[in-house]
Amino acid sequence: MQVCVPTRGDGGLDADVSHHFGRAPTYTVYDTETGSVEVHDNDSDHRGGSGSPPETVADTGADALVCVHVGARASDQFHAMDFPIYCGADGTVREAVQRFQDGDLERELPGEDNCRDDHDHDNHEHDGGNEK
Repeated sequence: MQVCVPTRGDGGLDADVSHHFGRAPTYTVYDTETGSVEVHDNDSDHRGGSGSPPETVADTGADALVCVHVGARASDQFHAMDFPIYCGADGTVREAVQRFQDGDLERELPGEDNCRDDHDHDNHEHDGGNEK
């Protein structure tokens, strides 16, 4: 399974999980079967590019998103694509993937909102200002 984790800085297994899914500078994709890692730049409209962050994640070839939380709009878009979301991740990508593999993360199902964050885009912790 290909698991995508929004990451700070240059991404990779030792990168910190980004607390703002849509504004993460990179998305790290980990293959749970082979252990391979790919890092993709977030070139979505949240980072000055085009397309939504959920579309950008889907374009990485990932099968699931592992994150801290997502906003309502992103959650709805992922559910419309039948793309699983697992929330509650924190720390490094390596730690988040391990928690995912151990079954320690909560999956948000359509109609639920347990992974949603009603964040404030004016808060610098969430706007990418501290995402390097």
